[in-house]
Amino acid sequence: MKAPEETKTIIVPVDFTEITANALIHATELAKLFGKPLTLLHVVGKGFLEKNSEIIIEEEEALSKLENLAEDVFSESGVSCSALVRRGSIYDTIGEVAKELNATLVVMATHGVKGLQHIFGSRAIKVIYRAEQVPFVVVQQRPIGEHGYKNIVLPFSFGVESKQKLAWTIHLNKIFDCTFHILAESDDDEFIARKIKNNLVFAERYLKKHNCKYTVHHAPKNTAFHKDVIRFAASIFADMIIIMTSEEKDWSDYFSGPNEQDIIANPAQIPVFCLNPVDNMQIVSAAMFQ
Repeated sequence: MKAPEETKTIIVPVDFTEITANALIHATELAKLFGKPLTLLHVVGKGFLEKNSEIIIEEEEALSKLENLAEDVFSESGVSCSALVRRGSIYDTIGEVAKELNATLVVMATHGVKGLQHIFGSRAIKVIYRAEQVPFVVVQQRPIGEHGYKNIVLPFSFGVESKQKLAWTIHLNKIFDCTFHILAESDDDEFIARKIKNNLVFAERYLKKHNCKYTVHHAPKNTAFHKDVIRFAASIFADMIIIMTSEEKDWSDYFSGPNEQDIIANPAQIPVFCLNPVDNMQIVSAAMFQ
């Protein structure tokens, strides 16, 4: 789990649709605040039926469009911006490039549930998970607010992974002077309830230590927690939700089912900051207690 100062660039996957333009606006503001250049990435499918010469032409045309777009971004914002075209699958290539370039973030656009199903099939999280330690900010059509991401929802469940999202709170707080709104899951099971309480105590201590403003809320019992997260975030007009993803082979680690996709495609169009769990807790501890 790398600190932003150890990373090199913010990546924006570009498919030349309208929704990408909004992701680029979010990414440009983040690039200014983090002091990072942008990398515009377009992935060209390998194409089983296409000839190699046809794919090369497609790559050249995409690169030309990206370079023009990069020039426009620089002239309008002053943010350094480069263009990159890669051949491959979006499921693998975005994450591979993010790791290769030591990216700070990937800012990715989605059209909501319909768009996710159209572009990524039923496995939107697959794209994010392949990036390992590189976080994703997933946006829809909602523009970034004048104050940036100031009101941020932190869902807390019983898993140890819930603690890991705290490592990024201090970085976001330095930039946006955030208020973090903790939403804790409720459960009748005594063992699970105790673990949730322990995670909550840990979170409060951590946020206090780093002088972060926060509030604490509890979700109703016997309800779908991911739906509570969406409802709560919308009710407080949140600017962002931070979630941990679940490993593709076992969705039950965080939510029961691939419900991160529902949060990402939330109807209020709140941007979602997605982090992958880190297996080595020493890495997390180094980031959290630096």
